Amino acid sequence: MEVSSEFESRVLSILKSDPDASKLLEQGCNVTAVEPVVTAVVQGTGDVSLKAKQAVVTLRGPSGGAAVLVDVEQGKVLKIVTVTKTVITKE
Repeated sequence: MEVSSEFESRVLSILKSDPDASKLLEQGCNVTAVEPVVTAVVQGTGDVSLKAKQAVVTLRGPSGGAAVLVDVEQGKVLKIVTVTKTVITKE
């Protein structure tokens, strides 16, 4: 699915305004993907409308990454799931 630059900018603006998400960016995480969460609503007439009310932003960093759920309509971050990468080198 293709995402417009306007939608992506809105999502990233919300992401950067959240203190926890912005901390991840400051720690070296980079945005690697912005994926809309599309909801289909079927009306009583059978008409279907699609809307992207939320988006998942994927972050990657030197020690892991995160998935951030952004509510575009409410303008806030709903959830951050972090994954930490640990490397154990054995000789």
